[in-house]
Amino acid sequence: MENSQQREFDNPQRDAGHQPDPSYWMSVTTAGLIFGIIAFVLSLITSYAVINSEPTGSLFSPSQFIGIFACLVGAFGGMLATWHYAREYEDIPIKLGKGALIGFLTGVCITIVSVVLSQVWQFVDPDMTQKMIDSTIANLEAMDMPDAQKQQMIDATVEGLRSNDSIGMQLLWGLPINGILNLITGMIGAKIFGKQEG
Repeated sequence: MENSQQREFDNPQRDAGHQPDPSYWMSVTTAGLIFGIIAFVLSLITSYAVINSEPTGSLFSPSQFIGIFACLVGAFGGMLATWHYAREYEDIPIKLGKGALIGFLTGVCITIVSVVLSQVWQFVDPDMTQKMIDSTIANLEAMDMPDAQKQQMIDATVEGLRSNDSIGMQLLWGLPINGILNLITGMIGAKIFGKQEG
């Protein structure tokens, strides 16, 4: 008798017919694939805009705004994932914690998809990184500043572009940024689209 009561205390939902919530992985992978592809395409547009632009000697260019826009667009994957989950399972309440988890995992998926596509693109255009470096150096050399400072900027920029070309650095930067941004939009999506517990 005491053992039975102890089991009910340890797992009170077991005998109440509690079913585990449906898996959110379909929503995560769907949103991750969509926004991963979008992020990759926008990063390509940014890269080729830099490559094909004339040296202006300016620190800011329209192509940089495309990169910022790509980052902001990628942040809404978490919201799409929670919307998809809420639409698939209308009777399941979505707490903010679950929205945050769905959003974070979507950000991870977006990063992995965009990194994989970036690596595949290296076979399509293996010289893209070098062309980016050449274009960036040409723009920096057109700046009106002392030669020593100019050379420091060139060296730092070239090193940054080369290191960002590796899978490890792309994941190191992409996972936390996309994860946190989509965690936030996942919570927003849970609040907007999710059925709240009564």
